[in-house]
Amino acid sequence: MASLSKLFTPIKIGNMEVRNRIVMSPMTTLYADMKEEITDLALDYYVARAKGGVGLVTVEACTVDRPHNYQFKSLALWDDKFIPRHKELTDALHAHGAKAVPQITHPGPESRAPVLFQTPSVGPSVVKSEQTGEICEELSVEEIGIIVEKYGDAARRAREAGYDGMELHAAHAYMLAGSFLSPHRNKRTDQYGGTIENQVRFVQEVLRNVKAKAGQDFPVTIRISGEELIPDGRSLEDTLRMVPLLVEAGADAFHVSGGAIDKLVTMVEARPEYPLGFNVPAAAAFKKSVDVPIMVVGRIKDPIQAEEILQKNQADRIVMGRGLLADPEWPNKAKTGKLDEIRKCISCLNCFDSQAMMEGLNCAVNGVLGYENVEEYQLKPATKPKNVVIIGGGPAGMEAARVAFIRGHKVSLYDKLPRLGGSAILASTVHPDNEDFINFLITQVKKLGVKVNLKQEMTPDKIMALKPDVVIIALGPSLVATNIPGDEQRHVLSAPDLKAVMAGNMDSPGAKKLPAIIKMGLPLVRPFMSRLVNPSTIRKLTKTWMPVGKQVVVIGGDLAGCELAQFMAERGRKVTLLEKGETVAPEVGPKRLDNLQGFMDRAGVKVMTQVTVKEITKKNVVFETSDGKNQTIEADSVVITGEAEPNMDLYNAMEGRVPEVYAIGDCSAIGLIRKATATAMSVSIKL
Repeated sequence: MASLSKLFTPIKIGNMEVRNRIVMSPMTTLYADMKEEITDLALDYYVARAKGGVGLVTVEACTVDRPHNYQFKSLALWDDKFIPRHKELTDALHAHGAKAVPQITHPGPESRAPVLFQTPSVGPSVVKSEQTGEICEELSVEEIGIIVEKYGDAARRAREAGYDGMELHAAHAYMLAGSFLSPHRNKRTDQYGGTIENQVRFVQEVLRNVKAKAGQDFPVTIRISGEELIPDGRSLEDTLRMVPLLVEAGADAFHVSGGAIDKLVTMVEARPEYPLGFNVPAAAAFKKSVDVPIMVVGRIKDPIQAEEILQKNQADRIVMGRGLLADPEWPNKAKTGKLDEIRKCISCLNCFDSQAMMEGLNCAVNGVLGYENVEEYQLKPATKPKNVVIIGGGPAGMEAARVAFIRGHKVSLYDKLPRLGGSAILASTVHPDNEDFINFLITQVKKLGVKVNLKQEMTPDKIMALKPDVVIIALGPSLVATNIPGDEQRHVLSAPDLKAVMAGNMDSPGAKKLPAIIKMGLPLVRPFMSRLVNPSTIRKLTKTWMPVGKQVVVIGGDLAGCELAQFMAERGRKVTLLEKGETVAPEVGPKRLDNLQGFMDRAGVKVMTQVTVKEITKKNVVFETSDGKNQTIEADSVVITGEAEPNMDLYNAMEGRVPEVYAIGDCSAIGLIRKATATAMSVSIKL
């Protein structure tokens, strides 16, 4: 294993010494209550990351001003009444060896005051918030002075609450301080706008007020965008002119992010197309500009990647957000060399979408997130070990096996395929980050010693012969292809056909439609398919060959259909996607949908919704549009994705025959990896 010596070397910011270089990023959770107080869930959520070995925990945004809440359920330090509960949090974090800072901010244009208190939001200039849609009022010079004092008062409260320092949010042309620093939002012509020196003045005044009230020795980190990457935003060159002025005013460190705010926080919570460590070049430029510690955030997923950044002197500390949602034990596992046991973020954007739906923060791969305060989710040993039989080796089945085994049950896992992973294997070809989670689960199942039985198609009688106390059905959905006139032709494949062909199943209807030379070759490689059929190999092989022609029509626009269309278009096919509904991928949230549509746009996929396919001919697909007109489109290959339907036959057959039987994952209804993980966890913790 590569040495991670620098990642686990202590470092100081001012007089605050931290045990390692790993920083937990401030992330909105919606775990606070409506009174802006820290709930038991919020406290236990932060403590779990401290236990996991994080050096510095950055608590989510705390507003300095009433009535300017950041979210409907967010934290605050605008009054001394908040100090006791924050003190409970800092004591708990310190007890586990972590240092703690709150992110202190005024929401500015992003304030929820217009909704909660019928009070206008405020900013350096009149702008419309991309997040809330509200138009803010411009602050007067007198009002600016009042708010500066409130920042200092909040910092004093933070110190009294036991925090070791604070982070000042001034990034992303966002909230109040970030808006003052950005020409995108700051259109003032007085002493607070126009020149670099004037744009930085508000933050300088805040820094001086904070130091005056909380102490010169109270470390302050500024979160700032290296560059805003919008037409009228701030360049990296201008940012580098600002940072020495901020150090002069009292900044002790910088947390380097990037980009500017938009409706879906595109660069703040970066989508999978962004390269790993995409803010590192900006952080490296900061290192050459100022002599204070530099922290960097942005798709840093792997301990070796983090160590390389530090060894190259591109940054002094590594900030992680989603990686610590996925696995709070990331630091401890890295320190002890258990790199293959780290459950990595898969960049699926579920964490954003869960909050957009006002669910509270949750994670597709970590079923414990959001339940840290619930005793059952601590995975304590079962009071009575049971014989647990799990049918299905996809994410849901493997997660159920992992949790049940950890709790002391005897677990056996069965799957009809020659390898674990289920349908997630092929899904990972289009969304490569998914492969990290599949590999994590496979590693866990093997290391724990779960009895895995592959190439075993289980029947009720076979299951009963095992004398189970518990049967968990995790078979995934049934894919049923829509019957369309002409679908029997050789150039028409269904998604189940494609799946079977790629798995080497020569008895499938799809295999029978392949050219003779391909059918002759596949049996020769069938013995090796269990090794060949992995996402990385499929991505490479399909750049050379796929069982489709050059003009492809995909019928069905669910997530799988969209990703398949994108995948083929990226490999040189001209692809049209036809969907009968009003929108594609209705099963995903707004950020994932936007990401998906962006991928398809860039790949050149033509998407048509609200259409009904009438017929497939030898060279065309005939369909009816929403206005009742028939159209045709050329196609030398057609793929029918099919409908995902409940797959409950085995569950129904076992119900009443064993003491406990459960259906998890997508076999009861579609829910993607998030449902697989959540249902596997919720069932296994109760056994």
